[in-house]
Amino acid sequence: MTDLILPPLETETDLKRRAFMKAGVALALMAGTPLSAVADENFWSRPRELKLYCANTREALQVVYWSDNQLNYPGYYQICQLLRDTHENKAVQMDVVLLDILRGVQGYYEAYGFQQPLVINSGFRTEKTNERLRKEGAVRNSMHLYGKAADIYMPGIPVKHLGAVGLYFRSGGVGFYEGKGFVHLDTGRLRTWRG
Repeated sequence: MTDLILPPLETETDLKRRAFMKAGVALALMAGTPLSAVADENFWSRPRELKLYCANTREALQVVYWSDNQLNYPGYYQICQLLRDTHENKAVQMDVVLLDILRGVQGYYEAYGFQQPLVINSGFRTEKTNERLRKEGAVRNSMHLYGKAADIYMPGIPVKHLGAVGLYFRSGGVGFYEGKGFVHLDTGRLRTWRG
């Protein structure tokens, strides 16, 4: 993979400072931040651990889902349970590539000192739940229905930056929902959109 250069990470303090700046020109972007933290081959050869927090149920976990070049089934099962449809209390086998995307995103921020979990708004959805969410913009054939999507955020990380990190992996769709404060990541075809 080529190294994608991201805009510098803006903290909440930076965003507040920007609001006070009334100059006619926006702040110039500083030197970009490379994604070499997760492009390193050693990163992917280590055990893959996720720290997740489900916003709907307040469940949290920190678990290894991949080690020694194979799926760690107890950890994988726990992640699938946390990413279940919380409205219907149903879980499926989540796409491991999706978990790898989440791990890569988390690993990037860990390299810069952010240790908080990824907050999950939505993982797997049943057809019934997805249909109910169509009023809020869910699509009929959502990747959530197949265990191939997650809606996430990290406190203090701007949606624009979080989504840019997700784009780096070029493994599916990335939706930027800045007004709602989350990013959609999936393992479908490559595409981006704003919600």
